[in-house]
Amino acid sequence: MANLLIYTADNGFADALGRALRREGHFCKMVQDETTALQEVRARGLALILLDDAPALPKVEEIRNWTTLPILLLLEPDRLAVARAPSEADDILVKPVREEELLYRVRNLCHRSGQDSEGGRTLQSKGLTLDESRYEIRLDGELIDLTYREFELLKHLIKNPERVFDREQLLNLVWGIDYLGGPRTVDVHVRRIRAKIEVKGYSFISTVRGVGYKFIGESS
Repeated sequence: MANLLIYTADNGFADALGRALRREGHFCKMVQDETTALQEVRARGLALILLDDAPALPKVEEIRNWTTLPILLLLEPDRLAVARAPSEADDILVKPVREEELLYRVRNLCHRSGQDSEGGRTLQSKGLTLDESRYEIRLDGELIDLTYREFELLKHLIKNPERVFDREQLLNLVWGIDYLGGPRTVDVHVRRIRAKIEVKGYSFISTVRGVGYKFIGESS
């Protein structure tokens, strides 16, 4: 299991890749623009970038200015001979993509980089455990069912104990700067997270009146 970033402007292609990879147990985040892609890379926790070779998207060497994460470049057959800096990509997969080949290449790259589920970061506070690689939250060993947004929101808070995030910061980090919803979205998600993890006398998230939220547990 690994956290993967699918970077393509083709929604149909992204959906097909995502379905295949999720069946393998991977978590996939799909992005279409450079700003969101850069945010995801900076948020950490990713194991691999699947980059579609398309005119509207950055070249492999541009992505290399952001990160050293492994990159799987997805090419049309007629682009193979003139691939954009193929030596900068960790691997190349030619379209149409066969599911078996896709899963093999992804497994190989994640294992080779040491960023598969065996090497993911685990964060702990009191009875709460957050496993980035498996996208799992457990409370006293019991699995807690969080949505993707709830998980990402809690992850940013638990990674920065005692740091106060205002609602706008959390919106940008979790939903992206182009999200059109308002700050109430954050409030609703925090309320849902609290209902799931603040049981048995536990208290993890503190409201800073007029500002936002902070994580008050002791992280490790």
